[in-house]
Amino acid sequence: MKNRRKSILAFTSFIVIFALLLNLFSMILIPKDNKMSKTIRGFYEEKKNSLDVLFLGDSSMYRSIIPAKLWKENGFTSYALGAPSVRTYALYYLLEEALKMQKPKVVVMEVNCAFNDHKYSMGNKRKIIDHMKLSMNKINMIQDAAFQFSLTDKISLLFPVFLYHNRYNEINAVDIAETFGSPMNDTKGFISSYKQKPYKGKTNYMRASSQAMFDANSKKYMDMIHDICKKNHIKLMLLKVPGAKEWNQSKKEAVELYAKERHLPYLDLNTNMEKNIDWRRDTNDSGVHLNIFGAEKVTMELSQYFRRHYRLKKTTDQEVITSFNKAYRLFNEKRKSYKRPVKTVTI
Repeated sequence: MKNRRKSILAFTSFIVIFALLLNLFSMILIPKDNKMSKTIRGFYEEKKNSLDVLFLGDSSMYRSIIPAKLWKENGFTSYALGAPSVRTYALYYLLEEALKMQKPKVVVMEVNCAFNDHKYSMGNKRKIIDHMKLSMNKINMIQDAAFQFSLTDKISLLFPVFLYHNRYNEINAVDIAETFGSPMNDTKGFISSYKQKPYKGKTNYMRASSQAMFDANSKKYMDMIHDICKKNHIKLMLLKVPGAKEWNQSKKEAVELYAKERHLPYLDLNTNMEKNIDWRRDTNDSGVHLNIFGAEKVTMELSQYFRRHYRLKKTTDQEVITSFNKAYRLFNEKRKSYKRPVKTVTI
């Protein structure tokens, strides 16, 4: 009986050690030279319970909201946590992960992801999952049927070493260093573009539209996000940033109905768009995303909105103050090289 117990213990120990080694080699081999790596990994480096506001969403969100500027204008701390083409079911697990480290007073969900009807590629899924720490939340995420992962996908997501093993001869000091702690993300999740590529479509894009519906999983996971916020006494707010190519009146009305039924605040910055965003200059890709000039306008409007609707006290933690002051200084240094003035949005 004793020998059997010893054998079981030895086998279990071997499996655990083997899994830990696979995870370590996976973390070393995962590429860390992309923007999403810095966003996800950088989030883990924020001081525990230091963030007042957490922004969730796809690229529409993190290209439109500048946490460093919100800090300068209002004095509250925030982070733009998202990924390209992200779905609501992925945001749910991102929020679960975030709440292990942070207790934000407000979670702001950008709702474009509720209507994403184009393919959610494996590459975009990996941009989130690869950079999350191994935990039950990550395992549950990989197992969730909404992602439609095959068994092979699940194994490579759990242990990315099986996908990236050919990178062994590319490993450098950055790979090793960032395996044991990534540098803090000084943009706090914001990804900027100074390019200008005008939108040439109709400026009244909000008026003409067909019936819009949430995709199959959106409402389910939005409700789950709502539930976890209520459970943790967090205020949930819905937001839509300007988007000439992907937004319309029908989508706005669908979100308005959802928000009304659940008593959630909803701010749609596409309202009165002709007065707010100059689509000739404020977009970097013909109306899909905003560039830095459009992002500053949106950030200024959010600054005013938060001032009116939320009472967020400025932190007295010197470490956090130093971090966000640095973020704003770096943002401002880059911004100064561009002369075009930015006007405040008026909704």
